[in-house]
Amino acid sequence: MKYMISLLFGLGLFVLTGCWDRDEIEDRSTILGLAIDIAEEQEGSSPNHPSGIDVPLSNLGMLKVTAQLAIPGKVPLKGGDSSGGEPADSVWVVEAVGHTIGDAMQNLQQHLAHKIFLGHLKIVILSEEVARKGIGPINEYLRRVPDVRRTAWIAVNGDDAASTMEASPKMERVPTLYLTKVFEESVKVGKFPEHNLGLFWVATSDKGRDGYLPYIRVEEGEHIKIEGMAYFSGDKMVGKTEPHQIAYFNGLTEQNPGGSTAYFPFKENQGILFQSIKRKANNELKMKNGEPKVDVTVRVEGEIREKSTNALKLDNPGTIESIEKTFNQILEKEFATLITETQEKGSDIFGIGEYVRGKFPDYWDKEVQTGEQWKEIYKNLEITVTGKSKILRTGLKAQ
Repeated sequence: MKYMISLLFGLGLFVLTGCWDRDEIEDRSTILGLAIDIAEEQEGSSPNHPSGIDVPLSNLGMLKVTAQLAIPGKVPLKGGDSSGGEPADSVWVVEAVGHTIGDAMQNLQQHLAHKIFLGHLKIVILSEEVARKGIGPINEYLRRVPDVRRTAWIAVNGDDAASTMEASPKMERVPTLYLTKVFEESVKVGKFPEHNLGLFWVATSDKGRDGYLPYIRVEEGEHIKIEGMAYFSGDKMVGKTEPHQIAYFNGLTEQNPGGSTAYFPFKENQGILFQSIKRKANNELKMKNGEPKVDVTVRVEGEIREKSTNALKLDNPGTIESIEKTFNQILEKEFATLITETQEKGSDIFGIGEYVRGKFPDYWDKEVQTGEQWKEIYKNLEITVTGKSKILRTGLKAQ
């Protein structure tokens, strides 16, 4: 019995060792947001190679990284009230230049007393110039950093990415947390598809799918607007949608819940504001003359939120059917326009290639094989879209 007690006592010592390898939060340089731009020229010396040596550049050229760091005790990283106050009181913006993203991050470390920590990284902003040149090296670097969470957001700024780190939104004293909330709330109310860093990496890794990212701009140093979706072919941005086209992409990819609104003309001098509630998309694949053909049926259920004139009576079933027919025509036109634009750029953001690879594996293995070959096939792929809308509610007063 004595030996048993001694053994249990000895084993208990191993669980009382405490956090022997802990790092205090005050001893970390916690980065909340990271912006990546093309640098015009290298500023200062680099600790990563001797001066005077012509170091090769990546395909992106010289890069500038701008980091938004949390000031310990000033930013509630999880929960708590983060509103009020000035951004300068909560965060510190630091930038550095390097030959690669890794080189730039190491140069950034030279400006900081404590080790860089990316475990609380909320968002990565790319300039459009970086996105169009190709973000393969950036993805590779971020994938190799174990601290980076796949739930972080990544977006493209149509102007200078660094301006996002220096924005001062009135509703939030931490710009990166504010922008994260913008994306998260847009997903919740059905106005933007969920596509965080991890999902973007999955899409860019698939042979039959391409990735897309939020396309934003900073206005007057404080307003951050989502101005569409930047879509990619491989690791390069090849185009962007208009803001209203996000709703049609959501329909084609069955993003729920609904939430997007569309204002469309109905008859002469009459307009309808329609809000989607639920979306359903059905992809039917066939082989036609040895080539795949896709028939897509998109069903959108919603309600009329507003009408432009009291002369339009919504208590008549015939009127409702006429409105649905008009909206179906608009849906089909907008769906076709968006698909055609992505086909011209060879960007299958709808993942049709993955449906083809799953249903016709023999065709894929023989005729396609690679993601690059699918992009060429996708450009000429026959896609037919049928829109079917259903008005569920017309408001408390239909007169």
